[in-house]
Amino acid sequence: MAAPIARKSRTFVSEDLVITDWESIRPYFEELLKAGFNTVDDIVQWLSRRSELENVVGEEYRWRYVRQSCDTTNEVLEKAFNTFIEQIMPQWMQVSNELNEKIAASPLLEQLDKNRFGIYLRSLKNTLELFREENIPLFTEIDKLSNEYGKISGAMTIEYDGRELTLQQAARLLQQKDRAVRQEVFEKIQNRRLQDKEKLEDLFDQLLRLRHQVALNAGFNNFRDYMMRSLGRFDYTVADCEAFHEAVAKVIVPIIRKIQEQRAEVLNLYPLRPYDLDVPVHGDHPLTPFKEADELLAKSITTLGATDPYFSYCIETMKVMGHLDLDSRKGKRPGGYNMPMPETGVPFIFMNAAGTQRDIITMVHEAGHAVHSFLTKDLEFDFEQNFGSEVAELASMSMELMTMDHWNTFYSDPELLQRAKTEQLEGILGVLPWIATVDKFQHWIYTHPQHSREERKEAWLQILKTFSTGLINWDGYEEAQAYSWHRQLHIFEVPFYYIEYGIAQLGAIGVWKNFRANPEQAIRQYKAALSLGNTATIPEIYAAAGVPFDFSEQNISQLAGLLSSELQLN
Repeated sequence: MAAPIARKSRTFVSEDLVITDWESIRPYFEELLKAGFNTVDDIVQWLSRRSELENVVGEEYRWRYVRQSCDTTNEVLEKAFNTFIEQIMPQWMQVSNELNEKIAASPLLEQLDKNRFGIYLRSLKNTLELFREENIPLFTEIDKLSNEYGKISGAMTIEYDGRELTLQQAARLLQQKDRAVRQEVFEKIQNRRLQDKEKLEDLFDQLLRLRHQVALNAGFNNFRDYMMRSLGRFDYTVADCEAFHEAVAKVIVPIIRKIQEQRAEVLNLYPLRPYDLDVPVHGDHPLTPFKEADELLAKSITTLGATDPYFSYCIETMKVMGHLDLDSRKGKRPGGYNMPMPETGVPFIFMNAAGTQRDIITMVHEAGHAVHSFLTKDLEFDFEQNFGSEVAELASMSMELMTMDHWNTFYSDPELLQRAKTEQLEGILGVLPWIATVDKFQHWIYTHPQHSREERKEAWLQILKTFSTGLINWDGYEEAQAYSWHRQLHIFEVPFYYIEYGIAQLGAIGVWKNFRANPEQAIRQYKAALSLGNTATIPEIYAAAGVPFDFSEQNISQLAGLLSSELQLN
């Protein structure tokens, strides 16, 4: 039986500390700045004390973010978050650089065990090289503006059949067999998004300007190249990203075309329209795996436990501690995430469930992130828990695939279970072109920082065309298509965090391939890899999981072939 987990005992920060403003935590940072290093052990102890402080402050920030995500209409919660962004974050960033400079200046640093601290030392060097004091106020403004996206999107609803629906709830109606219903709902959703088109364009123009200035200040020609360094992409390059784009267009898009051709044939619709892409073709009705968020949670725990008892233990612990907010409602920001809580070690899952098969995927996806948090919560240093997105998404996407055989918790009918699996595999293939589209678009945006809005629109449409099958007729919805990138929150909130989904998806297919051959061994390797946190390189972590870190055309072709075979597309 899961029970609450108490936060780690503090040895440096007061157990009674309440963070109200910068002054409440300033003395701890000053004490670290004043500390002296006489031995290597002094440095290790200093790193431990700093990690404790960083975790305390970091968890405070995360809780403020979570609370305002859950209710974007609450002015008190918004003020608490903005206060942190405006008054604490700038000071924190400044003193963090001073602490980095202090540790880097010590000749004893070279005596640290490279096997244990090599990844940290690499990141430290990178962070120091990127830091510019003049960027601190820019980051503050960027954070505030990014938060506006959630407020704008969270307020979007439509009226249908006498009910007010969030866009997530409305999207479920796009699975209806009645084409007139699908068209009406699709148009309502698009029209609602377009109502805020100018707001989002204005918002993004401001973000673009600020981000470009950050890059210039740090000595880069553009924000794309700055972010490659800032995200710690030491194990691949811009050229590798571009090769991924090309491989997806060459290998995956033709497979998607086959799937869409089958869809058109089954539905007897020529051509397909954008509101024809979610209606089921493998059954008469949309999959309805659950009705309420509580049911989703209960069945997800059972599914995860059938895959591995440790997986369900993690989510049960979060349930007991109230670290879940799963249902969709007005005023709640869109999307889903797992928010690590570095001091307690117990993360928070946020999502917008509306009763769809996609919600199961989101839940087990975020559960994979949560398991990752649990497996790394006892690592000694904060930087050991700060793993890259390529590894984080391997955890989540592998979980999606490994749990598939146990979705009978949601579907007692074997035919419905098989249909859910088919839709999942088709979805994996279908998302790869979108990932490539979003990533390539961001490459264009930030390497053309002086572009006009019209040029941005044309660039989006051209890139979209590169990764499209040509089978979907958008006549009459040209404006909705031209601004369809507005729905991708990553572009606004976490720029360039997107190709990781594609890279990790390939790794996850490899984990699933191993899982089907030997489930126990695959899960053992999965846990071992995630437990490494950020103590090894990305290729080393993938190797520990039993898969290559490889997103070449050859590997994409091999893995796509596996999925095509499963879907009988060959």
